[in-house]
Amino acid sequence: MSWTIPPLNPLRAFEAAGRLGSFTRAAEELNVSHSAISRHVRGLEARLNSRLFRAKSTGVELTETGRAYFDKISPAFEAISLATEALTVPPSGVVTLTTENTVAQSWIIPRLASLKARHPDISLQISISTDLMDIEAHEFDLGLRYLRHDPPQGYARLFTCLVSAFAAPASVKRSGDQVDLNALATSALIQEATFQLWDEWFELSGMSPAPKLELPHPLNARLAIQSAIAGLGTVLMDRHLCEPEVQSGVLERLNDVEIPFGGYYVAMNAQASRRKAVRAVYKWLLEQDAD
Repeated sequence: MSWTIPPLNPLRAFEAAGRLGSFTRAAEELNVSHSAISRHVRGLEARLNSRLFRAKSTGVELTETGRAYFDKISPAFEAISLATEALTVPPSGVVTLTTENTVAQSWIIPRLASLKARHPDISLQISISTDLMDIEAHEFDLGLRYLRHDPPQGYARLFTCLVSAFAAPASVKRSGDQVDLNALATSALIQEATFQLWDEWFELSGMSPAPKLELPHPLNARLAIQSAIAGLGTVLMDRHLCEPEVQSGVLERLNDVEIPFGGYYVAMNAQASRRKAVRAVYKWLLEQDAD
């Protein structure tokens, strides 16, 4: 049987404009002029005898007929693109990731060599921010954030935070093989802003009721870790964020108590998900699950 298919260029122009909500952005993506997009869309509308777009203040939007048509043909373009990439194109290019400072330094950067070995043509650019993110509004490809509770739709868990006590080896006071909890309770304790769990940690460590503690003003994660390394006290911290310091021997974990408390999650920009390099980095991140 023969297929009833309009010419490819008008279909590409329509799909890009419908996806991006803009003739200008569609022209930039397809590397053609704005007038070419407009001409292709008008020709397609004439062929289909249907109005596909209406103008709005920030660009264009699909009509009801246009949306129904777009929803049918856009997956076909995506399927063709994915099939072609899988056969012919290694992932390459720049991928942008927004995340927090501590997880970037302690968890992502130590793993970047494995990303480079697997995908040598991908350049991962990391932007540091503690703000709640709208990765699509800020045009990041990927976003990685700590979330205390269940994540919104579209977020995937990288790892659950498991909070333990850490200190410089010279600062740890022990009674035999066990940490001297009484001595610890009266020594300098570092309060990190997210993991304010000292009462629970002492109870789980066997000191009940928990001692009355005089805790300092909470620090951010990186300052809290650096304070513990400097011998200024003991810190409660997610063990994943202390990996480099524990491996190098500048910090040690006091006991086996771990308190699950939130986790780190990654989200992918829906528009960026069309790029093979972005999907490759997203998959690589999920495979680094540290639990």
